[in-house]
Amino acid sequence: MLYEMMPGTPGAVIDRLVGRLRACPDVAAWPVDLAGRRFVVVSGDESRVPALDAATAEVVLAEHSTADRGYWLVGRESRVAPDQVRIGRAAVGDGGVWCAAGPCALESVPDTLETARVLRAQGARALRMGLFKPRSSPYHFQGKGRGGLADLAAIRAEVGLPVVTEVLDPRDVQVVAEVADCLQVDTRNMSNRALLAELGTIDRPVLLMRGLRSSVSDWLRAAEFVFSRGNRAVVLCARGVATFDDSLAFQPDFGAILAVRQRCDLPVVFDPSHSTGRRHAIAPAALAAAAFGADGILLESFLRPERLYRPGDGDQMYPPGRVAELLEACRQVRAVFDRVDV
Repeated sequence: MLYEMMPGTPGAVIDRLVGRLRACPDVAAWPVDLAGRRFVVVSGDESRVPALDAATAEVVLAEHSTADRGYWLVGRESRVAPDQVRIGRAAVGDGGVWCAAGPCALESVPDTLETARVLRAQGARALRMGLFKPRSSPYHFQGKGRGGLADLAAIRAEVGLPVVTEVLDPRDVQVVAEVADCLQVDTRNMSNRALLAELGTIDRPVLLMRGLRSSVSDWLRAAEFVFSRGNRAVVLCARGVATFDDSLAFQPDFGAILAVRQRCDLPVVFDPSHSTGRRHAIAPAALAAAAFGADGILLESFLRPERLYRPGDGDQMYPPGRVAELLEACRQVRAVFDRVDV
């Protein structure tokens, strides 16, 4: 549950409430500020939470229960979740089509720099590249790790675009946040609660991918973990889900974009590269996502996919020189459907 405190409630009063709650067995509590509003977050065994005494009740504006669905802060009714999140100088969710593009993993610095310059000229608003790669096989390239931070910083400075990169371990969050402009949570880590909680403590946007077998409610509950620690700069990233069919790498779930729009105001982007795993399917999937209202796309794109370390990564690389054309098509599709009254 969450206690929303009256505006102007002294910090000492909030600290006393938090201390009283923490004294209860199997109960955790902590204060959080979001959008100029102060909350006390309570987790654990709610049956052990004591009733508010008269003095505390006077400074509690409202009590919000999350028992029915597991999230409230990201819900539209909370008025806490933003409809735009700024990554670098660009805002995701401002009515345009935002794009982050680049190789899945940072491998060759010269090749990545050359690719990044083309992507910048093509209208990409951010570069995406991973230092830590959660590969399906332990025998594929796992990324440069912390050893690639200097390369990441150099590319960012040279190209002048913000960088989106994955983080897998809570212990790496702070050091990666010193270099990256946005930290990505991979589909395999959407349920990593320790990672999500740590991401909630930093002053960096979080790009939260939906899990391969996760419902939309699961996805929003993951975003709630980040919110509940104080970070409201979350961008949701839709992608394919696992099914019995293998015609594509995964099956794009465009309905999830609509479902998110009905439940919250957070911006949502779409990853057509990982969703399909097929170069020929990337553009159709991106256009379909635009029709469903996606605020942007996350593309795998590289000039020399034949040089990539992981076999098969080249199959889902969109040509860098065609990104501007794709983005313009997405804008046109988005504009058509924005005029349709549903």
